[in-house]
Amino acid sequence: MRANAASVGFVGIPCHLGGSQSTDERIAMGKGRSRTGAAWLLGARRGQGTEDSGWRRDRASHHRRLLGSLTVREMKRQGVRMVLRTCVAIVGVGCSIGFLVAQESEGPPGVGDHSIRFGQIACFSGPNAHLGVRYRAGIIAAFREINEQGGVHGRTLELEGFDDGYEPTRAAENAERVVAQNDVVAVIGGVGTPTARRIAPILRDAQIPFIGMFTGADFLRDIDRFPNTVNLRASYNDEVVLLVDHMVNGLGKRRFGVIYQDDAFGRSVLAHYRSALAEFNLPVLAKSTFTRNTHAVHSSLFTLSKADLDAVLMVGSYSANADVVNLWHSLDHEYVLANLSFVGSHDLRESVRGLDEGSANLILVSEVVPDVGDASWEVVQHFLRAIARVPADGELREGIVGLQSSHFNESIALEGYIIGRFVIEVLQRLEGEPTREALLATALQPEPVQIEDWTIKVAPGTNWGSRYVRLTNLSGEKLAEAGLQ
Repeated sequence: MRANAASVGFVGIPCHLGGSQSTDERIAMGKGRSRTGAAWLLGARRGQGTEDSGWRRDRASHHRRLLGSLTVREMKRQGVRMVLRTCVAIVGVGCSIGFLVAQESEGPPGVGDHSIRFGQIACFSGPNAHLGVRYRAGIIAAFREINEQGGVHGRTLELEGFDDGYEPTRAAENAERVVAQNDVVAVIGGVGTPTARRIAPILRDAQIPFIGMFTGADFLRDIDRFPNTVNLRASYNDEVVLLVDHMVNGLGKRRFGVIYQDDAFGRSVLAHYRSALAEFNLPVLAKSTFTRNTHAVHSSLFTLSKADLDAVLMVGSYSANADVVNLWHSLDHEYVLANLSFVGSHDLRESVRGLDEGSANLILVSEVVPDVGDASWEVVQHFLRAIARVPADGELREGIVGLQSSHFNESIALEGYIIGRFVIEVLQRLEGEPTREALLATALQPEPVQIEDWTIKVAPGTNWGSRYVRLTNLSGEKLAEAGLQ
C-alpha cells in the first residue's frame, strides 16, 4: 500500500493528481479496460442466475489472463498464492518459483499502516464525463478535509478511479480488475444504472462493499440479492412519484408522454412512470427511445409531437436531455419537460440556449440533495468551503468535458461530498481494523449518520438511507419537497 498524503489516483485520465503512477502500474492498468476477471479466484459464488453467471468464464481462461496481464506488484497487492500445478498446466514449466508465490497481504485489503484506499468506477470520459468528474470532486473534497486533520485513526484516505465511459462492458471489466488487484476496502461513487447492473454482481461475489451509487435503480435496493450495497440517495420511484404528483395536481396536466434512454435505466424509470400515472388513472400516450451516449435524440421529440401532449418525462443524462430541450425550445413547444436528478439541474441549465423565464419554468428537475444555493443548510456551507479548495488544475478540471463553469459548487459534487463524509463517519465508528466486513456492517446499522443537518438513516432490513427529493425548475424555484428526515 502507498502511504503518502495524496488522496486521489486515476485510471484512464491523462492527469494524475497527487503523484505519478509507477511504470508497472501504468502498464498493468492501461486505460482501465483490463479483462482480467478474477472474481472466482477470490472466492466468488456461482449460480446467481443468467445476469451474474454470464460474467464467469472458464477457469483456465482466467488463469491465462491473470498470468498474462498482472504485474508482480499487482499480484502482491492481491495477496493470492497461485498453486504450482495450475501454473504448469497453463503456461508450462517455465514459470519461476518467484512468480508463483505472491506475498500474502499483512492487513485487510485496501488498508495500510498509514492509509485506507477506496476505488471508484465511474465515467470520466465521453459525453457524460461530467457526472463522474463532479461526483469524484465532492468525494475528494471530503477526503481532503479529514486528511488534513490526520486522517481517520491515523490513516489518510485515498481514492483510485477507473474510467468506464458510462459503458457497461467497460464497467464490468474495471470491476473485475478491482477484484483482481484486491487493494481497496470498498468501491464508492459509481455512476449510472446500466453500469451498476454489471458492477454490482462482481463486487458482491468478491464481498467488496459497493457504497453511494449515483443511481436510484430499484435492483440495488434488494438487500437479499445485493447485501454488499449501500444506497445513500432516494430511488427513481421516489423522484417520479413527486414529479407526477406535481404535474397532475400542481399543474393540471393530463396528457403524458416519455422519451427514455433505451437501457436498464430508461426501462426501469418507464415502469415507475406508468405506475405513478396509474394512480391518477392516466396512461402514457406516447413514448420514444434513444441510445445511450448519443446526441441523436431529435427524432424522439418529433415522434412525440404527433400525440398532442402537455407533459413529457425525459429519462437520460444531461447531454441528451439538453439536446431535446434545445429542439423543444426552437419549435416553440409549450408542454412541460420533466427530468430526473441524473441530469443535474446546474449542467442542464448551462447547456440549454436562450430560454426566457416562461420556458425555464416549464422545465422541471428533481434533485436528491439540498440546493447548493440555500445557505440555511449547514451541510451546504461545509461543502462549499471544502469544494472551493479542490485544485483548479489536473484531472478533476471540468475543461476535460467541455463545460463552461470552472467550479464544482453544484448538486452532483454535493452528493459526492455527502458520500465521502458518510464513509468517513462509518470508519470513525469502527473500533478495530477497518475490514470490508466491519465497514459494511457499520454502514448498514440503523443508528443515523449525521452530516451537519443532513441525516442518513438505514432502516433495519434495508440498504438505503435517504428518500429525500426536491423538485425545482430551471428558473431555480423550489416547487415541492418530500422525504426529509
